[in-house]
Amino acid sequence: MNSMLYIVLSKTNRDTDGWLYAIQTLRNAMTAQSFLASTVLSLLTLITGKVWDILRNASNKWERRLLIVQLITISAPMLFSANQFLQGVRLMTHAGFMFPVKNDTKVDNIMRKTESCQWLGLRSMYISIAPIAWVVGGGRAFFASSVALILFFRQIDKKPEGLGYEEFQASYI
Repeated sequence: MNSMLYIVLSKTNRDTDGWLYAIQTLRNAMTAQSFLASTVLSLLTLITGKVWDILRNASNKWERRLLIVQLITISAPMLFSANQFLQGVRLMTHAGFMFPVKNDTKVDNIMRKTESCQWLGLRSMYISIAPIAWVVGGGRAFFASSVALILFFRQIDKKPEGLGYEEFQASYI
């Protein structure tokens, strides 16, 4: 989504003075990423409530510990996912104020970083599927979802190519 946005914004910025169209496109992308972040956090709230009810009714000490580990393995990637989506929105907010500036390398760099944020957010959201399957379906469902995720990441999901992902990772760490 952001790579197409990047192409549209770059073309709009370089070929015309159609700043309004560029800002509207940017606003739509910000809305989409905000929606993804709020959806992830809403799902996490529902999952946490359900696991908390199960946890309160658990009688065995080891069952409680297992549920706590499961909740942590669900929460960590989902919180990271929401954070990445929100960081992308934050970066796009900054880019919106820079469009009229003639030096568009800063805008290009910011849009590359937002692409990486969205990719990391989506990938983290996908990773949270395996621990959710673990809680809902047990060990076999966890194994099946893990195998499906490995196949998905190897064949379908690709990192943003040519958008400076490596430089972003080095500056982010």
